[in-house]
Amino acid sequence: MRSAVEMAPTGSGATIRLRPVPRYEPPFDDEATPQVWTSSRQLTLEWPADNPSAAPPPVVEPPVVAGASGDAKLAVRRFVRLCVEVLNGFRPAAHLRRLALPSQAADVVAQGLAGARRAADLRKTRQPSARRSPVGVIKVVLCEPRAGAVEAAVTLVTGDRTWAMAFRLELHQQSWAATTLLII
Repeated sequence: MRSAVEMAPTGSGATIRLRPVPRYEPPFDDEATPQVWTSSRQLTLEWPADNPSAAPPPVVEPPVVAGASGDAKLAVRRFVRLCVEVLNGFRPAAHLRRLALPSQAADVVAQGLAGARRAADLRKTRQPSARRSPVGVIKVVLCEPRAGAVEAAVTLVTGDRTWAMAFRLELHQQSWAATTLLII
């Protein structure tokens, strides 16, 4: 059986040929004996015997650690960086939505938008010849009231003005989401 489709564009000598795939059977190896690799240097493992009368080991609670966990610190750093980019006008406030809890996203975005407008107004009132001063972070204070929740207070500065920002992040479905944002 021979079938081919030939196409040649006008003004070109190139030809495209489509041919059917030849029929074949995949190799059949169900009856092949498995190869066992042995080594003279391999140690035998002595598994403990199952003893149903032995009591399971006691559950040990993890020790309470002072300060916030590493994951919480990383989530706060990421959220603060995003908020500063919004306040400086490098990102739209709607980008805060993806880091907020869906039920609280509108409030978080509204606070971010209000803060960005306030920062833009402060930049406009300065002298036009003066260099634009971006919003910067002075200090971040963290508190983890319970596992899976972190609250942060951030001190911000722009020009000669100092601001405060407070927010709460909670762990939902393996990702940190903002539930509250307040920019003063």
